[in-house]
Amino acid sequence: MVLAASVVILLLALYALLRAMDVRLVLFLAGLALALLVLKPLVVFDTFLSEMGNGKTIGPICSAMGYAWVLRATGCDQAMVRLLLAPARGVRWLLIPFGCAVGFITNMAITSQTATAAAVGPILVPLMLAAGYPPIVAAATLVLGSSGGGSLLNPGDADLVAIHESSQAPMHAALRAMSAPLVAGFATAVVVFAVWSWRRHDGAASVATEEKKPPQLLKALLPPLPILLIFLMLPGVFFPTLPPPFEKGLPVSHAMIAGTMIVLFVHRRDVSQQVKSFFEGMGYAYVHVISLIVTSSCFIAGLSATGMTEKLVHVVSGTGVAGKVAAGFFPGLLAVISGSGLGPSVAFAKAVLPPLSGNLPLALDLGSLAAIAASFGRTMSPVSAVVIFSATLTGVSTWQLIHRVAPVLLIGYVAVLAVVVARG
Repeated sequence: MVLAASVVILLLALYALLRAMDVRLVLFLAGLALALLVLKPLVVFDTFLSEMGNGKTIGPICSAMGYAWVLRATGCDQAMVRLLLAPARGVRWLLIPFGCAVGFITNMAITSQTATAAAVGPILVPLMLAAGYPPIVAAATLVLGSSGGGSLLNPGDADLVAIHESSQAPMHAALRAMSAPLVAGFATAVVVFAVWSWRRHDGAASVATEEKKPPQLLKALLPPLPILLIFLMLPGVFFPTLPPPFEKGLPVSHAMIAGTMIVLFVHRRDVSQQVKSFFEGMGYAYVHVISLIVTSSCFIAGLSATGMTEKLVHVVSGTGVAGKVAAGFFPGLLAVISGSGLGPSVAFAKAVLPPLSGNLPLALDLGSLAAIAASFGRTMSPVSAVVIFSATLTGVSTWQLIHRVAPVLLIGYVAVLAVVVARG
């Protein structure tokens, strides 16, 4: 009876998402309803209380978003975009792969996909339109780059933090497991999209005439600084050992705060306003990211109380390739329906990875598959904020945009799955 009722609740939650109800509301109510089935409603409230103040997630995620807001306020993000796009100016066929790559790299520094599109779009879109590309190609290039998973290589990203915390794997191990399949899938999707667009002869060949601004090299080099600091201080990379308290490397929040201080020193104008931007970014992260993690945790608490998580773990961990396919299918489908990649990815990590912490390779593979599938699913969702923003910026319909990006993302995910299966 509990199993049957649990399935009904999950189907009702899915229906609510299809009706465009807020993801956080659906997750919390579904978790509470599941817990009530076994007369344990307090586990949901206790989980809410513990997660809303969990420094292991709040610290890296909020500091990373605060840093992104400072980059936007000081113009460092657009300076980096101009520098990265410089080699493609006037070379029409390079604009699609370069545009996607620039969005991907920018998303590594700015973990919000919509904020990435807002930084890259005003420069990339006029450049592509001036080169003769139609708006739909410019929009697809922007959304593929901005939402293709670059944030999954930022140690402060919520998906990566959830994999790290749930599997108890070191952050560098989670990054290593994520990088190869993600890059392979993204590169495959971009190449297929570029060839498809070139073969369609989208637009007339002309020369881009986007107004050039004086290069700001120092500002352009600042956005990736915290990520570089984290990688440089990984144990065994440049230093065999590090003194306490950095035995496990530089904490993400430390790197983001240090990067912010360096940006403020370099910029030096309106420092008080830039500090305000940092805390506004932290607040944005709590409202839009931490809240999803809190409610996802409540949903998982309810799911665990009914015994459903054990069944889910059995499905994805005990059936070889079929299990890996399932690990990507469910988060990806939920991301398409809800428009959020974070909610499905974090929920999957918290439900599936803790019992598999004794088998780290498997846990990291499943976590990576779920996170990448959720990222790709968000990028082809008609209710995703980054899709709506990119469509609005270029004047195309969201359904036209999805028609362009969905096929190439599905092909890209086949490459993701092939990499994970091959190394497993």
